Formats: sequence, structure tokens, C-alpha cells
Amino acid sequence: MSESYLDNPAHDDTVKEHPAFRRGKLKSTVFFLKMIKGVVDGSDSGSGDFGSPQLQAARTALVGLVEVLEKSTSKEAKEALAAAKQEVAKIPSFK
Repeated sequence: MSESYLDNPAHDDTVKEHPAFRRGKLKSTVFFLKMIKGVVDGSDSGSGDFGSPQLQAARTALVGLVEVLEKSTSKEAKEALAAAKQEVAKIPSFK
């Protein structure tokens, strides 16, 4: 087997990286964007749990922020939530 196809973590983010490294980065980025979009647009209520404690912590933090903004009566909070919803609407719906 060609040496260029062997996984070598020292080559990650270089021209010698394994092809799966970029696919993995892309999949994780898409997953995180879907999570953010779901929480902000309301399609993810925060129920359930992710396998990753770090992603679950980020999700829980976002759910909490959105809940506070939704419950707030201040004009600034309503504007912030509306702006966030406009921004996540720009994120395509990934499968």
C-alpha cells in the first residue's frame, strides 16, 4: 500500500494528510451547523443527549440562551433572537 494512504496524524492539515481527515472535518462541521440551526430555529428542543460531552455542553448552552431570549420582554432580546434566526436561515438544510 502506498505510504501516502497510511494515516499519520502528524500530516493532518498538511498536503500529506489522509483523505479521510478532510471528510471527517467536513462531517463534524456540518453536524455542528445543524445543531446550531436546530436550536435557534426551534426544531431542537434540547431533549435527549449527544454522545460527546463537549457538543452536549455547547447545545445546552445554546438552548439556555435561546430560552432566555424567548422569555425576555426587552426589545433588545427580541431583536437579538430575530437576528439570530435570520442568520441561521442562511445555513442550508443538510441531510
